[in-house]
Amino acid sequence: MKLGLFFYHKKIEVIGLENIPKKGAILFISNHPNALLDPLLIVTNNTRSLYFLARASAFKNTIVARFLKTIHMLPIYRKRDGVNTIEKNKAIFRKSVEIMNAQKTLFIAAEGSHNIQRRVREFKKGFVYVILDTFKKYPELDIQIVPVGLNYDSVIKYPSSASIYYGKPISAKKYYDKNDSLSTTKHLLEVVRNSMKTLTTHIEDEENYDTIITKLNALNVNYLNPIETNKVIHNLDTYTEQKSVKKKKNLLYYLVVLNSLIPWLIWKKVEKSITEIEFVSTFRFSIGVTIFPFFYSLQSLLINHFFGIQMAVLYFILAIILGLILTKTSKI
Repeated sequence: MKLGLFFYHKKIEVIGLENIPKKGAILFISNHPNALLDPLLIVTNNTRSLYFLARASAFKNTIVARFLKTIHMLPIYRKRDGVNTIEKNKAIFRKSVEIMNAQKTLFIAAEGSHNIQRRVREFKKGFVYVILDTFKKYPELDIQIVPVGLNYDSVIKYPSSASIYYGKPISAKKYYDKNDSLSTTKHLLEVVRNSMKTLTTHIEDEENYDTIITKLNALNVNYLNPIETNKVIHNLDTYTEQKSVKKKKNLLYYLVVLNSLIPWLIWKKVEKSITEIEFVSTFRFSIGVTIFPFFYSLQSLLINHFFGIQMAVLYFILAIILGLILTKTSKI
């Protein structure tokens, strides 16, 4: 997965790895703008091995479910998933408590759903329930909450770049009151969300969100640097718009498409069927790390049949290198 993400993204920046405790129970709490790529980026750019919660609909296929469980994904259920969702979630929360007690790590996208907007939405209470249940059963334990800000220059376009900001760990025990779960919940939701607002671009003004985004795009802000971008948001009227430059497809793009025509056409067909915009990158990435190299392998076998193994190996290496160069040099 890490190799696939390297080929898919133009650049991946990781800031704050030193904020991740080397041992002990950790809850990683992040925003969620980009479907499956969010947990994949965190789990492959982390100093700890993670378990993470994902929506149960991803587990419908038996084979897929087995694979997801082998990479430590746990299904979390919503009302739309059926009448037994509450009981099923109780089992998942019990599992999460034992993960914490075993001094392991758990990743939760606290907003509860993905959304392309550049803002930290209100948090669901799921991660707080894990903390409360853990402290009730294991009162001597502490849990370090590490807020994570996921940033993309584009969730839709290719090749995009990403940055991962790990914030300072927050001791859950500091905000825990065994006699007042409501107060504990309120404080944890507020503290963690406020921390995350500094780790990713946060547009507080929902009413004027579209206008603000248009201005930020016109200013050509660096969305990979949320600290600077948030400063621009707070002083938006003092900045002057920059001239936009229309980006053209270069010759390399058409060469790669020609060499990958069948998988490229498959992607274009799949792209039309995607109903949630946040899933565009997930599907593109999935096709990119499976169908494209498989197709190159088939073409290599064909070249081997007519021209020999050396030409086949040379072609395969060249095809991979051209794709990598396209990713690393193209502008969105």
